[in-house]
Amino acid sequence: MTARKIFKVIAIFIAVIIALILLLVAFVWGSVEWNHYSKKKEAIRMQKEVCDTIKTVDGKLTIYLDGFNKKELQKIHFYLQQDKVLTKDTVVSAEPNNNNKDLQTIIMPFENFNVNDKIIVYVGKRFYVLSGFSYTAGYNYGMFGPVGSCECRGGGYEKINEKESGSGTLIKKYGLLDYQLPPK
Repeated sequence: MTARKIFKVIAIFIAVIIALILLLVAFVWGSVEWNHYSKKKEAIRMQKEVCDTIKTVDGKLTIYLDGFNKKELQKIHFYLQQDKVLTKDTVVSAEPNNNNKDLQTIIMPFENFNVNDKIIVYVGKRFYVLSGFSYTAGYNYGMFGPVGSCECRGGGYEKINEKESGSGTLIKKYGLLDYQLPPK
């Protein structure tokens, strides 16, 4: 065998190895992409078939308040409006966070209500009407992608005072000053 034939055999061998490596990388990449695609389709199906059909909000939701002082947080009124009538009301107080003086966290006192109901919050002489509660399909993600099956999570409220909620934080300057509560 001449040197030229030896180099030709080595070149073919290296080309085959590179082709196998590229094929393996393409297979892994295709598998990951297919997994993302199938999980996305599963989440869309779960959203339409399960999450959008949930009519009752279960569990206590977290509400964030921004710009209120300690005195205003001592008395926070919550009202549950079903249709056009107030059915429940309660008063809570928030313990100020020492970490962040502006942003406070409270738990909504109502555990079960209909997704079409409205929650009216009165704090610091301002009203906030929370509506459009929804659930969103999603996965728990680990280091290498989704872990477990798709589930419906409480998405919170979509509107504050009939405007898109954005971050969902009740900001003092956006509260309604002249809001009239519905009858009980």
